[in-house]
Amino acid sequence: MVNGFTSVTLERAEIKLTIKNVHAILCPNCADACVDEEVALRLLDNAERAVKIGVRDGVMSDLEFIRTVENDR
Repeated sequence: MVNGFTSVTLERAEIKLTIKNVHAILCPNCADACVDEEVALRLLDNAERAVKIGVRDGVMSDLEFIRTVENDR
Protein backbone atom coordinates (compact mmCIF):
# COMPACT_ATOMS: atom_id res chain seq x y z
CA MET A 1 0.00 0.00 0.00
CA VAL A 2 1.26 3.46 -0.90
CA ASN A 3 0.11 7.02 -0.29
CA GLY A 4 -1.58 8.72 -3.20
CA PHE A 5 -4.73 10.39 -4.41
CA THR A 6 -8.06 9.15 -5.75
CA SER A 7 -11.48 10.39 -6.78
CA VAL A 8 -14.49 9.85 -4.56
CA THR A 9 -18.06 9.95 -5.88
CA LEU A 10 -20.88 10.50 -3.41
CA GLU A 11 -24.43 9.84 -4.58
CA ARG A 12 -27.81 10.26 -2.95
CA ALA A 13 -31.04 10.22 -4.94
CA GLU A 14 -30.51 12.71 -7.81
CA ILE A 15 -27.40 14.29 -6.24
CA LYS A 16 -23.96 13.24 -7.48
CA LEU A 17 -20.73 14.87 -6.30
CA THR A 18 -17.30 13.73 -7.44
CA ILE A 19 -14.30 14.98 -5.50
CA LYS A 20 -10.91 14.53 -7.15
CA ASN A 21 -7.44 14.51 -5.61
CA VAL A 22 -8.54 13.04 -2.28
CA HIS A 23 -5.67 11.69 -0.16
CA ALA A 24 -5.88 7.90 -0.01
CA ILE A 25 -3.91 4.71 0.49
CA LEU A 26 -3.57 2.88 -2.84
CA CYS A 27 -2.79 -0.71 -3.67
CA PRO A 28 -0.21 -0.73 -6.46
CA ASN A 29 -1.34 -4.20 -7.57
CA CYS A 30 -5.12 -3.89 -7.84
CA ALA A 31 -5.61 -0.08 -7.81
CA ASP A 32 -7.91 -0.34 -4.79
CA ALA A 33 -8.10 2.97 -2.89
CA CYS A 34 -8.99 3.53 0.77
CA VAL A 35 -9.44 6.82 2.58
CA ASP A 36 -8.91 7.00 6.30
CA GLU A 37 -11.76 7.70 8.71
CA GLU A 38 -10.88 11.38 9.16
CA VAL A 39 -10.91 12.01 5.40
CA ALA A 40 -14.17 10.09 4.94
CA LEU A 41 -15.88 12.04 7.72
CA ARG A 42 -14.65 15.34 6.27
CA LEU A 43 -15.96 14.41 2.81
CA LEU A 44 -19.36 13.40 4.18
CA ASP A 45 -19.63 16.53 6.33
CA ASN A 46 -18.68 18.81 3.45
CA ALA A 47 -21.09 16.98 1.10
CA GLU A 48 -23.94 17.61 3.54
CA ARG A 49 -23.02 21.29 3.65
CA ALA A 50 -22.77 21.46 -0.15
CA VAL A 51 -26.25 19.97 -0.53
CA LYS A 52 -27.63 22.50 1.95
CA ILE A 53 -26.27 25.40 -0.13
CA GLY A 54 -27.74 23.98 -3.33
CA VAL A 55 -24.97 21.96 -4.97
CA ARG A 56 -26.65 19.12 -6.87
CA ASP A 57 -23.90 17.72 -9.07
CA GLY A 58 -20.38 18.47 -10.08
CA VAL A 59 -16.77 17.46 -10.20
CA MET A 60 -14.14 19.39 -8.29
CA SER A 61 -10.84 18.88 -6.55
CA ASP A 62 -10.78 18.21 -2.82
CA LEU A 63 -9.53 21.72 -2.04
CA GLU A 64 -12.07 23.38 -4.36
CA PHE A 65 -14.82 21.34 -2.72
CA ILE A 66 -13.74 22.41 0.77
CA ARG A 67 -13.40 26.07 -0.27
CA THR A 68 -16.86 26.08 -1.89
CA VAL A 69 -18.45 24.82 1.30
CA GLU A 70 -16.34 27.01 3.60
CA ASN A 71 -17.18 30.17 1.64
CA ASP A 72 -20.92 29.52 1.92
CA ARG A 73 -21.14 28.83 5.66
